[in-house]
Amino acid sequence: MKKQLINLIHNRLAGMFKRYGIEDYSFIDVQVPPDRTNGDFSMNAAMKLSKAAKCAPRQLAEEIKAILEAEKDWFSRVDIAGPGFINMYIADGMIEKCFNDKAAGSVILADEAQKSEKTVVDYSSVNIAKQMHVGHLRSTIIGDVLARVVEALGNPVVRQNHLGDWGLPMAMVIYKAEPEIAAAEKAGVSLEKALPLARLEELYKAATAESKEKPEVAEACHQYLVRLQQGDKGLLDLWHKITRVSMAEVYRIYRLLDVKLTEEHECGESFYRDMLAETVEAIRKSGSLVESEGAQCLFLDEFKSKEGNPLPVIVQKSDGGYNYATFDLAAVRYRTAKLGAERIVYVTDARQALHFKQFFAAARHAGILANPDVKLEHVTFGAILGEDGKPLKTRSGENVKLADLLSEAVDKAYAVVNEKNPGLSEERKQEVARMVGVGAIKYADLAQNRNNDYVFSFDRMLALNGNTAPYLQYAHARICSIFRRAGADPDTFAAPMRISQVEERDLMIKLMEFGQTVVAVATDLRPHILCNYLYELATCFSSFYDKCPVMSCEDQSLKASRLAVCNYTRRVLALGLDLLGIAAPREM
Repeated sequence: MKKQLINLIHNRLAGMFKRYGIEDYSFIDVQVPPDRTNGDFSMNAAMKLSKAAKCAPRQLAEEIKAILEAEKDWFSRVDIAGPGFINMYIADGMIEKCFNDKAAGSVILADEAQKSEKTVVDYSSVNIAKQMHVGHLRSTIIGDVLARVVEALGNPVVRQNHLGDWGLPMAMVIYKAEPEIAAAEKAGVSLEKALPLARLEELYKAATAESKEKPEVAEACHQYLVRLQQGDKGLLDLWHKITRVSMAEVYRIYRLLDVKLTEEHECGESFYRDMLAETVEAIRKSGSLVESEGAQCLFLDEFKSKEGNPLPVIVQKSDGGYNYATFDLAAVRYRTAKLGAERIVYVTDARQALHFKQFFAAARHAGILANPDVKLEHVTFGAILGEDGKPLKTRSGENVKLADLLSEAVDKAYAVVNEKNPGLSEERKQEVARMVGVGAIKYADLAQNRNNDYVFSFDRMLALNGNTAPYLQYAHARICSIFRRAGADPDTFAAPMRISQVEERDLMIKLMEFGQTVVAVATDLRPHILCNYLYELATCFSSFYDKCPVMSCEDQSLKASRLAVCNYTRRVLALGLDLLGIAAPREM
């Protein structure tokens, strides 16, 4: 409805603006006032354009008001507030028309499709031979939501999991794991059993500790690195086996989280290993490369030390080796040239903010982007804290394993489901517990402004009231329950909807805000915008359900209308939760 309203305003006011010599008024927008007593929509066009029109804002507002008041089908009332705000009250008939047109469509976001923009979303970025811990949660689920949302608006999306699967850490793991792999293969034991991810992580930690204490171990690991980088067939075979064992466990967690990353999206450091030298050479040809203390560097004026000296972006170390910046530069070069990216979104914690600012600037400065107009965006996020306000850790001070966290959430959710609905079958209880437990963890994270730290609390995130996943899931299940009692199929039910009470009107308007909310998430890359909307929608539905009887309504056409409103609410809740990667159970 907002799009239609803006088009109407632009068309109806075109003549008036022409008289005032105003050529550009395309920026005129409408907002939803915080206080709905000030109208369904408001705009401050009169104040923005009064200077160009060379008249007082109030005078311009009066003219705008007179023109809009003539649109009786659209407006029941148009008011002027303050120095020239225009407050618009939409006629009930127009709300019914727009809402019925919207609800009749099979695709809820059909009207929000934008100009197609090929988008690469780089997220999760796990390390081989390391178990996923709580620190991996935010990048994984925030990135997944952003990929889903951008894709839902009609943009082709390429997901990329930039694995930490190359370099010295991998060489250290191979060095320690080689004897155990040989023993397992000789005994005919599968690597998954003989060398699970937890064991690989132990070997990496052991290699790290030994390298610090024993120079000969450090040298041995370095030699393994050299052989690996030179393409030693035996070491590459070991590297591949270790990678697959590691990722098998990662994909188990991805499936539990309902994250849409698969093996085809793996594009780790190893993928770019043969592109590093040519990337450095491309930068050299641009004339941007400067040698400093034996290293090949880019110096950017916008990044300076405390002393005012330009900070270097090292693309090749003095020993000829490469670092994170080189891999990232090779990756962005590949993504613009081979993948045709028009927008690249990187999802990492806020501690890497400086790295990405420098890397983005370096890529543009060096002219290595196949598409110089590509949008490069860094999505940052804060930390997950324990009840003590410090980063969430186990009692022993280690990072909390993500698998353990999810398992505990499902167990706690099972206890809630068992208490609230003991009549469910055991199989259904287990299924709902998984949906609710995993959904609760994801939503508690996504509902935060991503740049903020937040305190992890099972009690808060599993609550059936407040801004939680269980509250939204229960709202969806509640509507499904209404249809079971009505003996109607929500997947096929349809009826014209009409307004009989203010709560119906409020709910219809709220439902029509969904599309613009999704667009805002895709633009600002902030999932909490969608979470807030869904919570407000569920709250609005609760008011509607309390004040507008459905099952007991004696007017059959009104009952059908209210069932239809319930059903569209269900569809929007289900889609909104799906965009967040959260299940929408039909019973709880």
